[in-house]
Amino acid sequence: MDRRRILLVVAAVVAALGLAIVFVYARQADARADERYDAVDVYKVVKPIEIGETFDAALAGGKIEQQAVPRGQLLEGYVTSENATSLEGQLAAMDIAPGEQVTTAKFAEEVRTGVVLPVPEGMLGQSVELDDQGRVAGFASPGDSVAVLVATGSSAAVVLVPETQVLAVGSSSPIASPETQGEEGATQENAVANTVVTLALTPEGALDLTAAIDAGSTITLAIRGEGVQLERGQTVPGSTALSP
Repeated sequence: MDRRRILLVVAAVVAALGLAIVFVYARQADARADERYDAVDVYKVVKPIEIGETFDAALAGGKIEQQAVPRGQLLEGYVTSENATSLEGQLAAMDIAPGEQVTTAKFAEEVRTGVVLPVPEGMLGQSVELDDQGRVAGFASPGDSVAVLVATGSSAAVVLVPETQVLAVGSSSPIASPETQGEEGATQENAVANTVVTLALTPEGALDLTAAIDAGSTITLAIRGEGVQLERGQTVPGSTALSP
């Protein structure tokens, strides 16, 4: 009888522990879900905004819309409908590309056109035209530290520039994709918006980038995180899983 009581007590304790573990796991899962979906409606650019254009005109022209952005991806000085009045009458201090968040640093009361880029000493400012994928889905913004990668065409990529700074992101220009046939045989063109990105490069890096552009290579930027070590000319082989 005592043994049966002991077994019952042990079973009750194990059941209680199991319920406690399930409860804690559920609370943690809820917390992770809340963090994941905790977003803020901020103003983002949906059409190119040129330097000197007023915030009011861009907003009225449908170039700026509210979009949900996770809190962890908010930029300093982000703008919402609650504080947008602070930008009334202000001018775009730079060309702002679609996909960028509107921030207070990108607008000013006065704007000088023809301003020289703040190219660091000993560096060269060079521009390259990239699609959204090439500029990290539009997240590559002025001031970001990025690496420049080039696809070799043999299931591998080469580190062209291990680390450099984005100086500016210019306006988009439509690039025609392969033509498609319409329903009645008429040709149609699908325009793909490419964005001009200006980088601060060493003379060697500028020469490498020029050669890659001239060769028609696929160039992409990668935003660098802490602890990433890359070397110029480093080759990253493609995954064997992609091999035939």
